[in-house]
Amino acid sequence: MPVAAPPDLLAPFPGLTEDAFTFLRQLKRNNDREWFRPRKETYVEELRDPMRMLISDLSRRLPERGLPLSGDPKRAVFRIYRDTRFSKNKAPYKTHVAAVLSRDGDKRAPGAIYIHVEPGSNRVGGGFWRADKDFIRQWRADMSENPQAFLDVVEAAEEAGLTLETAGSALTRMPRGYDDQRDNPATEYFRWKGGFAAVREDIPDEDVLTPDFADLVIETAEAVRPLLEYGWRIADKANG
Repeated sequence: MPVAAPPDLLAPFPGLTEDAFTFLRQLKRNNDREWFRPRKETYVEELRDPMRMLISDLSRRLPERGLPLSGDPKRAVFRIYRDTRFSKNKAPYKTHVAAVLSRDGDKRAPGAIYIHVEPGSNRVGGGFWRADKDFIRQWRADMSENPQAFLDVVEAAEEAGLTLETAGSALTRMPRGYDDQRDNPATEYFRWKGGFAAVREDIPDEDVLTPDFADLVIETAEAVRPLLEYGWRIADKANG
């Protein structure tokens, strides 16, 4: 699959500022339109635009390292506005900023790097989050044939200081058709139904306040590479 064309280069990522984190903390305490509207320009200047610069920078540098990941700065950064239509929580704004890079630049593409900036809860990770049932079924089939290949991916992530996660709760029992895999060395992962991701958690706020944060994202993407390549192989095989 070809890499998305690099976007027009923006200014280099400058790192976020203390004002950016102050804004997010205040937004968490004042999550309403009356507070946000007169401060929207602060959000744009301190958070949205620097995140777009980060995506532009990463979209150039990651392919140079052989990682086919990129994004359109205007689309790769998630909107601050929450979709409250089906949620009991009617707060109109997210209290974090986030962005994603994928093989074709589409946020919905399988296999991506995710960047999450939130005071006291910054994280960067990658993988196949909330994958569909067919993809998970193919993943399980691959683990049943060669469990060690996936366990090598798990070991590489753990050695790099990443945490392997799945969305939502795991199944309490083995999925249908896999009872014979109870003795498989990767048996616990057969019960995962929300995808597979490797995450670097608890990144200090001060690490995001410097241009070197881009280097940390690249370092994490390199550490996630075995998981991404494992899943891409499965996805490409399924797509012929």
